[in-house]
Amino acid sequence: MVDYDGKEYLVFEVASLKEPDQYGKTHTAYISKKVAAPKGGKAKKSKS
Repeated sequence: MVDYDGKEYLVFEVASLKEPDQYGKTHTAYISKKVAAPKGGKAKKSKS
């Protein structure tokens, strides 16, 4: 999620695959999730 002007938005990404998968799909989609940062470190970007 991204904070913009005091509002939170989901980040939705669409990406093309290098080659079609076993089902013939040529693209995939991700929605970013908000992850709490561990103490003393940076949060890792999560895609699923």
